[in-house]
Amino acid sequence: MHALALCQVSRGTRLRLPAMGEVLVHYVLEGEGVLVGEDGATVSFGSDSLIFLPTNCGHDLAERGDEANLILWKDVATPLGDGLMRFPTSSDAAIVSACGTISADCEGLDLFVSLREPVVERLPSDPLTRSALASLLRELEAPRFGTKALAEALMKQCLILALRNQVERGEMTLLPLVGHRDPRLVRALLDLMEDPAREHTLEELASASGMSRSLFAERFVEAFERPPMDLLKQIRLHRAANLLRSTSLPVQVVGMTVGYASRSYFSRAFKAAYGRDPKTFRESARAEIT
Repeated sequence: MHALALCQVSRGTRLRLPAMGEVLVHYVLEGEGVLVGEDGATVSFGSDSLIFLPTNCGHDLAERGDEANLILWKDVATPLGDGLMRFPTSSDAAIVSACGTISADCEGLDLFVSLREPVVERLPSDPLTRSALASLLRELEAPRFGTKALAEALMKQCLILALRNQVERGEMTLLPLVGHRDPRLVRALLDLMEDPAREHTLEELASASGMSRSLFAERFVEAFERPPMDLLKQIRLHRAANLLRSTSLPVQVVGMTVGYASRSYFSRAFKAAYGRDPKTFRESARAEIT
């Protein structure tokens, strides 16, 4: 998550924002209105909403109602400090949104690769989320040392709490990939990512998804372009690569952590995937950092 700006849209105005080369997320902190795409299509949103926009999607933010005075972001852009910007259309804001870009690489899977149109979701109203949103607004209204880093952490906190809330309720609509893949498969995907070291079976994953073994295997390949056990291997090795980069754990411990009881088997599998054995991979990763 990279925090970018605080957007403040006054009554009777329409703020035009540029297309971004990454997925953009608006955290609507105050007010309600509509997002207008380049094709004129509108999406309504309320306060405490998340709005995900696909890459290269220029758009406007405005209140609902009659035609408003169009204002371009570059005409009102004001540095906030700490690498952030403010886009105020006047001092009387009807809509306040914190925006930033996001990428979601979950064990090698880009969760936003299928996002083709804006997705709007309400954030949960639990005390932790409410507190994080209030802190985010305070930070962006009066930036100080570390505001950008703290804003990004608060944005991540809100998103994680929203995802957790949906997973615990058995809903998966917050993940944009769900709109393009069978939502029953998300439970199986989460099982693989939450505990890749466990000995998962096709029957167990199919049961968690409420499907027969054969139907689950077919739908899984359609959704993720590889069989479940192949994806499990990818998740394990992707997590191992992250551990090798970020920790000093012995190679054997890294292998065991992601589900490989044998160091030699882990090393062979890792080299086949990354072109280098775990020890050489770690040394190269550290050399790149320095």
